[in-house]
Amino acid sequence: MSRTGLPACILLTALLCSCSPSVVTKDTGFRDVGPATHPPTATAAAETTRISVGDSVAFSVWGYPEFNTRAIVRRSGYITVTLIGEMMAAGYTKEEFTVALRQKLAEYIQGEMRLFVEIASPLPRIIVLGRVPRQGSFPTNLDIPLLELFSNVGGWTEESDLRHVRISRQRTQGSKGGTIEVNVESYLESGDFQSLPLVSPGDVVYVPRKENAVREAAEYLRDAFLLFGFFRLFQ
Repeated sequence: MSRTGLPACILLTALLCSCSPSVVTKDTGFRDVGPATHPPTATAAAETTRISVGDSVAFSVWGYPEFNTRAIVRRSGYITVTLIGEMMAAGYTKEEFTVALRQKLAEYIQGEMRLFVEIASPLPRIIVLGRVPRQGSFPTNLDIPLLELFSNVGGWTEESDLRHVRISRQRTQGSKGGTIEVNVESYLESGDFQSLPLVSPGDVVYVPRKENAVREAAEYLRDAFLLFGFFRLFQ
C-alpha cells in the first residue's frame, strides 16, 4: 500500500466507527433500568389519606369570613358547615373533600373562589385514673416509661396501692390488648426502674386504693363510666 493510501484508510475507518452504533466492549456490571424512580413525597401521601372520625376539619374562604368553619368529624361521619348545614367528610381524601365543598359553596359564591382546607388527626392519648394527685389524659404518639407517666400526674398518694397498678391496652392490629398488673412497689424497692413496662398511646393506667378489691373494682368502673360518658359528648 502506498504512503498516500494509508492515511485515507485510517480516515475511512474513523468515519465508519463514528457513524455506526456504539458497541459495548467491556461488561462494566451496570445495567440500564430505565428512568429513576422516587418514593412518594409526604404531600402525595397526605392527599391519599382518608378523613376519619375524630379528625379536625378547618377551612376558610378568602373574602367570605362567614363561611369559615372548624369542626370535628362525628361518629356519623358528618360535620356541620357554617351556613350550609350537614356535610359528609369521613372517607374522603382532602382533595375529594375540597372538590365537594367547593361545589356546595358555589351555590352561594359566584366567580373565583379561594378556598383553603386543613385536615388534622388528633394524637392518641394515655389515660391515668385512680389514686393519683391529678387524673387525666395526655396526648402522645410515643411509648413512655411508667415512672415518667407518674411524674406527669404528680406522683402518687399515701392511698395509692402501687402493688396492683393495672395497665389496660387497646386491641390493635399489632397487639391483642388486655390488662396487665404491675407491682410498681417492688421495682421501687429493688431500684430496677429500667424493667418497668412502657406505657403506649391508647393505654389506660389505673392506680387503685389500698383497700379491699371489691371497692377498688367499683371505683374503677365508676371512673371508667365517667370517662366514657365524657367522650360521648363529642360524638
